[in-house]
Amino acid sequence: MQEQNPIQAVAVIGLGRMGGPMALNLLRAGFTVSGYDLALQQRIALAEQGVTVADSIPEAVQDVDAIITMLPNDEAFQIVVEGVNGLLEQLQTGQIMIAMGTNKLATTQRVAALVGTRGGQMLDAPVSGGEQGARDGMLSIMVGGSRNTFTRCLPILETLGATVTYVGGSGMGLIAKLVNQMLMEASFCAIAEAFTMASQAGADLDAVYQAVRSGLGGSRALDWMLPQILSGDLGSGRELMLHHKDGAYALAAAELLGCWMPITQLTHELFDQALAAGQGGFSPAAVARVYEEQTGIKLIKKEEGG
Repeated sequence: MQEQNPIQAVAVIGLGRMGGPMALNLLRAGFTVSGYDLALQQRIALAEQGVTVADSIPEAVQDVDAIITMLPNDEAFQIVVEGVNGLLEQLQTGQIMIAMGTNKLATTQRVAALVGTRGGQMLDAPVSGGEQGARDGMLSIMVGGSRNTFTRCLPILETLGATVTYVGGSGMGLIAKLVNQMLMEASFCAIAEAFTMASQAGADLDAVYQAVRSGLGGSRALDWMLPQILSGDLGSGRELMLHHKDGAYALAAAELLGCWMPITQLTHELFDQALAAGQGGFSPAAVARVYEEQTGIKLIKKEEGG
């Protein structure tokens, strides 16, 4: 396998709500795609749509140019990479691993080093944009690793994302993703808190929203969250439990780096409370339920017929 050759064969490990649509987009773009998932139903679904589905990781990654992992958490990533018959055991010289899930910083940098000892290269390339972005090929992709490897993988990344940004060396794509999550989650909590005060004052929440949305306090987070609060429909968006996981990874990175992050710590505690209150499967706008519980102030409109 010559490094200068264009990438043609890609394996996707993890064919769930994100990885499955990504594999299909690569197939439609002309790549030769193989895939593997622990869940038989996911393998069957992708096979019916033309992906060459393997029964094991070794079979999926044999002789491919690049291996994408899209896994739900750091624990799953470590098992897939370092477990029996895992990617490290199977990696061939010159193969590129692209870790597109959100993992811990320590794990990301350690695995990148191990991949290097096996004669491969690794990019950390976590994404933002959710399932809709994965289906539409409109993800935002934040990339860390060798710039040369990044350049070689651009045809893959540009197939999957509308925005592809090279951030820096190993782990820097993940750092950008954690920054994204920290900003979002702090914004969600601040929005819930501010509009709790407005509700307590007897203000019309929609009028307050219209008044502030074009000012400096306005944001995409506000435009995304307030309609959910005003409608009572908290079913849209990436589940709160996944944001909670990413917050934990941000705090783990802070500990590793020796970084003081009091707002992220408080945000994570509020997400802890929301998770304990059974809000994990709703959108992260459900963190507003914590404010309702703590203050007794009604914030989220009851859905029609609910």
